[in-house]
Amino acid sequence: MEKISETDSTCVSTKTGENNPSRATEFQDRNDMWLSTVEISKNLALDAQTQAIGELSFIRDFRNNDNKILSLLNQHTGSYYSFKGLMRKLNLHQQSLVRALNRLEELGLIQRSVSGYRLNKNEQTSAKGMAMPDRLKRSEYKQLLQLYIPTGIKTEEIVQALNGRWFSRIRWIGLMESESGFMLQWINEDDTFQINIRIIWDHLIIETNALSDEDKIEAMVGSCKIFEQITKLLQDHRVKALNSVRFVA
Repeated sequence: MEKISETDSTCVSTKTGENNPSRATEFQDRNDMWLSTVEISKNLALDAQTQAIGELSFIRDFRNNDNKILSLLNQHTGSYYSFKGLMRKLNLHQQSLVRALNRLEELGLIQRSVSGYRLNKNEQTSAKGMAMPDRLKRSEYKQLLQLYIPTGIKTEEIVQALNGRWFSRIRWIGLMESESGFMLQWINEDDTFQINIRIIWDHLIIETNALSDEDKIEAMVGSCKIFEQITKLLQDHRVKALNSVRFVA
């Protein structure tokens, strides 16, 4: 029997492939399909990794925003902050703040009312350890105006008259309530200074932490507008009291 050499076998195999182009095409298609499957698997794995990293980053930011809100609300027991006030204080994007507030409210950590957002009373004790230091220290504030609240005027009436009001470029931030009284807060549009009203027993103090001459002038103008609103309330209350006395007489 005649032996076939390796060279002849290769030639036969090659010729067989040449004589059967369909088999060669099928082999090439399978090879391409396999490479395509490998490439798709790599892309899917990369996409999954990218998505996971993005979700972790989102969750991390989400939790940071939650902590910022809880820390701010926990600085002062009984404090209320408006939505805009939280945005300005924490420098958060509107949508990020909305999501964080909704999450905290659903978890029962914060409460929302007409006065603004506040820490849930049940959570005030547990959140003490996460309080964030206020960048606006008490020593930075200077008194601008002081007013004695006449007998018969309830501090709650003054708070209600000023709560949530804007005065030109002076924007409302929030309200804080304590055993000794109230603190109402405003901030200017440029976020360079605050104006506070502290109501302690029968005294009302308007103060600011404005530093530059321009800010001090703007703070004084804003304080005067707030003072005018308070004076109007006192005058209206006095007129009502006089009319009541005349009616009785």
